[in-house]
Amino acid sequence: MTSTAQRTAGHRAGLNLAVVGVVAAVVLVMLLNELFVRGVIRDPQLGALLSYLVVWVPLLAAVLTFCFVFGSRSLARDIGLRFRPLDLLWGLTLGVIARVLTTILEIAAYGQMGSTGAILDEPAHDLWWVFVVILAPVLISPFIEELFFRGLVLRSVSGASVANGASSRWAMGIAVGVSAVTFALIHLINAGSPTAALVIGLSTLLFGLGAGALAAVTGRLGGAIVAHVVFNALVVLPAALG
Repeated sequence: MTSTAQRTAGHRAGLNLAVVGVVAAVVLVMLLNELFVRGVIRDPQLGALLSYLVVWVPLLAAVLTFCFVFGSRSLARDIGLRFRPLDLLWGLTLGVIARVLTTILEIAAYGQMGSTGAILDEPAHDLWWVFVVILAPVLISPFIEELFFRGLVLRSVSGASVANGASSRWAMGIAVGVSAVTFALIHLINAGSPTAALVIGLSTLLFGLGAGALAAVTGRLGGAIVAHVVFNALVVLPAALG
């Protein structure tokens, strides 16, 4: 098999794995919601843990399968998991801008800010509380989601587009758009109302476009991961510490 054919097969495998990852996550989230409704899961700690795992596991499994089965076994080479000091600046800037835009959307939709933000229980400040309230949404979720959406999805769509005759510029534009739309759609699963779906959909779409563009321009995920951490932290931490 030629190098070009190998790359094409790799991009196709990446797309297939991305589809499987998204579908599996959606199905598992819907199944978990049904278990909550039926009262099968009553332990709040178990429910909180499962609500993260049903998304993390399929997305991370897709990324690792791509890298270690179809790729070079290097997250840096295969999906761009690299960091540079400048990524801190780019990420901080993008994360703050995206959160400001989200706040504007919330005010326009609800008349106040924070209506789509975290609603937290009385803080216990034990290890479990730290994990569920801070580590999971602020550090772990952004890392896994960026590996998947701005790593696997973006690079696979871009490579497949080039293989189908698109220019590199058009291919990357398509990839940024597809990764952003997919990112937004998966966040709409638990939207409680049409208004919430509109705010969540637009805010995650805008963030996804910015993070995708940053990953495309720099060729690495460092800035997008930092931006995602900042974007989530600016809504979670004030609610947690308030």
